[in-house]
Amino acid sequence: MTPKPARVRALERAREFLGVKEQPANSNRGPYDPVRKGGIDDWCRRANGLVGYAWCAAFVCAMFSDVGRPIRYPRRASVGFLLAWAEEHAFSVKRPFRGDLVCYRFDTGRWPDHIGIVERVLALPRAGRPFLIAAIEGNTSYGDNANGGKVMRRVRLASRCSFIRIPD
Repeated sequence: MTPKPARVRALERAREFLGVKEQPANSNRGPYDPVRKGGIDDWCRRANGLVGYAWCAAFVCAMFSDVGRPIRYPRRASVGFLLAWAEEHAFSVKRPFRGDLVCYRFDTGRWPDHIGIVERVLALPRAGRPFLIAAIEGNTSYGDNANGGKVMRRVRLASRCSFIRIPD
């Protein structure tokens, strides 16, 4: 049997943290969970050596690291720097698959605002509509897409998005 790609294993790892949220709220901080072996402060330290900053990219990087496929880009824990690194190494893809990364642009700027791991493509582009995807995202909420403080499954129209496939 062929082993699962790292991107699928990273997605499975991310699902283990659904529901984790900042403590205290709006702090970009959270304790280590010894059962799940991770937490917000841990992910941030591993990504950037610091804690207390917007942590969506730190979450994604930690999930890949936890399954033995660290993402080796400059340790800035930034979606924009991660996307630039991926484009430089030809890891960008046009059509996402399960376990690929999705970089969202919520405003009109060119710099991406948020990142998640694609769980499922729910609908392909058609008649001018973009992909509809489900993703596991760190530091999101229904009230704040890019700094909401919780690990959640989000369903979104993937407009103004870029996709990254991390190779094994």
